[in-house]
Amino acid sequence: MMHKLMYARLLRLTALPLLAGMCSIGQAQSSLADGDPLPRSIERPLEAIDGVQTVYDSVAVEPGIRLRVLVSMPDDAETPLHPILFTQWVSCDTIELGHGNGGALGAVARDSGLALVRVERAGTGDSQGPSCSELDYEMEVAHYVSAFASVLDHETLDPSKVYIWGDSLGATTAPLVALSLQNAGYDIAGIAVQGGGALTHFERMLNFERIYLERRPQHVSLESIHDSLLDRARFLTEYLLNKRHPDQIAMDTPAMAAVRADIRGMDTGSHYGRPFAWHQQAAQQNFLAAWAALDAPVLVIFNEFDQFEVLHGHQLIVDAVNRLRPGTGKLIVQAGLGHSSWRFNSINEAYRDETGIPEAETTAARIVHWLRTQAN
Repeated sequence: MMHKLMYARLLRLTALPLLAGMCSIGQAQSSLADGDPLPRSIERPLEAIDGVQTVYDSVAVEPGIRLRVLVSMPDDAETPLHPILFTQWVSCDTIELGHGNGGALGAVARDSGLALVRVERAGTGDSQGPSCSELDYEMEVAHYVSAFASVLDHETLDPSKVYIWGDSLGATTAPLVALSLQNAGYDIAGIAVQGGGALTHFERMLNFERIYLERRPQHVSLESIHDSLLDRARFLTEYLLNKRHPDQIAMDTPAMAAVRADIRGMDTGSHYGRPFAWHQQAAQQNFLAAWAALDAPVLVIFNEFDQFEVLHGHQLIVDAVNRLRPGTGKLIVQAGLGHSSWRFNSINEAYRDETGIPEAETTAARIVHWLRTQAN
């Protein structure tokens, strides 16, 4: 059994021994752990990824809430592996992969030599708790930390080195999760992120709005962008920083009402599928402080035709890390790829999401190569 940390014990509430029913290493298949008390609620087969074996288990993260955990390893793994913990995108999709090569997740599980650990968010897939669309930001991060700490305490993984991979929104939660685990005594051996930088959440949302205006020339005139962006900045200040409900802000002035009706990704009760409180809590997070406090090599990937994020936020991570720990931060800019690692011919084509070609394996190959360099 690997070393046990007091912090992990405090975070573990009532979880049964993880992976107790794991299939013998070397079999390329998925299986449910013996004795796992979490019912299988999804009416579909377990994922079957080429060259990968996955075990489904669960952990208790708070009373009455168990989350599905998936641990994936190469099908020829013979010894406990160092884990790579995955923090995911904003949408409330399942992290199960179905059948086939598994895209970027499958490639990292198959080729990195690490055990890929995924946690299904509350209310998603088999996981219990409030629906993902009701989950707030602080609870989401706390669930990640609790679930990962429980997994890392088990003998089937080697927690002497822990890696973290954050994708999209997960690039912002990754440093928060990593710092919590580092403070608990775990050795964070490397963090790789793609599709999210270290800008404040307020800046990110304002950038989303600027891009939304700039990339709709058929609807938005160039001369109107200046005033429209300032109105959106005022709206976001009230919404994210002063924590007001968007409907209340819309009552302030006709300009605020116009923004409320057009702000990107916002509907009656949610913003990009998450509750308003989620975004207000995200706006309080000091991502750059977390990156500064981490003692680990960092890989940051920015895709040239990202439809949401900007290069500056990614460069900010690398510049900050290298200022404090010279040579430990690396930035890769991938030409021609959009936010989800689809290939496009131009940024305008990417923004319209036209004729893209999936190329997630390109991003995965970069991450795998970097992980292997860290292990040597």
